[in-house]
Amino acid sequence: MSLGIWENINFNLNNFKCIFKGFLRADEGDFLLFRDEEGRLKLKVEGVISDDLELNRKSGYIDKNESLIIFEHNFLKQKILMYALPIQQTHSLVGDNPKYTDIFIVDEIVFEDSHEQIGAEYLIEFVDNFKINHIFPHLMKWSENHERIFEIYGTDCQLIQKIVNLENSNRNSIGFRFEGSEVYIIKIKDGDKGIILYKKDLELDKREKIRGIISYILGCPLVFYGYTFVNKYMTPSYSYLRNIHDNERGQLAINVQVPTPLSLSALNIIEVDIFENLMQELYVKYEEYDLGNIFFTYWVAVNSNSITAAVHYGALIEKLQATYMKIHEVSYSKILDKAIFKKMLERLQQQLEEFEITPEQKKIFLDKIGNLNTYSQKNKMDFFCNDISLSLSDIEKKLGNNEMMLLTEMI
Repeated sequence: MSLGIWENINFNLNNFKCIFKGFLRADEGDFLLFRDEEGRLKLKVEGVISDDLELNRKSGYIDKNESLIIFEHNFLKQKILMYALPIQQTHSLVGDNPKYTDIFIVDEIVFEDSHEQIGAEYLIEFVDNFKINHIFPHLMKWSENHERIFEIYGTDCQLIQKIVNLENSNRNSIGFRFEGSEVYIIKIKDGDKGIILYKKDLELDKREKIRGIISYILGCPLVFYGYTFVNKYMTPSYSYLRNIHDNERGQLAINVQVPTPLSLSALNIIEVDIFENLMQELYVKYEEYDLGNIFFTYWVAVNSNSITAAVHYGALIEKLQATYMKIHEVSYSKILDKAIFKKMLERLQQQLEEFEITPEQKKIFLDKIGNLNTYSQKNKMDFFCNDISLSLSDIEKKLGNNEMMLLTEMI
């Protein structure tokens, strides 16, 4: 799989034969792998209807391995493994050779190339939603040259078939160092797609953190589509693609919101030193800041409509407060010392006996009294802002009060 396929995936599998058909009708036909207008990974299959054609039908729970389809290249040591289920089946009965067209939704796909001469030197991740319009400090340009060579031994005859020969235009990029290696973020021109290039293989959990931090710094949640290993000639030896889920597809609609200036000289420039420092600091503090959880809440709030967004932003503020209190070992929980509040509670209980109220009403009041020693969210917000030296305007304080009222009513 070449990088060009990521920009416009429309991969014809006619040079492959099917050796394990899963839910395919037959192991022969025309196969086309593509992404639709919503970014869903699909397989289109066209074939001829025959009397002995098998149609594998099943309802209920389907084990993942049952949907496995395996293709093998006719000449090269390449395999394609995909997990796919049929979602649409049509027939054309016109003419002597009636045909069928099936559409499969592909959950994930793996390209394998066991050719010994291909040595993987780089790992490239495919990501989408690069909506940032800032000027990247670096440029990248590459060419892809894939050849198939036929030699007749004992003679001087050599035939060369050009499989791929592409000159790609310049890409905006930025590079930074991570754990002694270089990482490059490359935005594809005239679109939101991009790649993250690693000069060495990093564990999946580390790459997930890096994608999350990049999302936060650039203000646009990156959606992960897969990855590939390539050599210095950009020839792939192993590739993995996945279908994105509905919640990830919703993230593609989130607009860019850069949370902090990325340059000291201009508003629309990314400076390498600032970007690299942010990457390093946020990576070291990732678990301490609970960034994974905060990221998720932030994107949900941004992606919410005006009616529910206030609640999600309120939840985000509460998580920031909790993280701050944990790091700095402060608490905004109890107003009075437990011993003092216990004496006060006993006196309030005695006072209740002097009024003619039902046992049910008494219980309700006692439950409310038990929560009197806890600060309200408004109080916590005031303490939090004061601790971090953040002054709120009168309008912000008014909006904060309204938000707390709305949150209380919904609870």
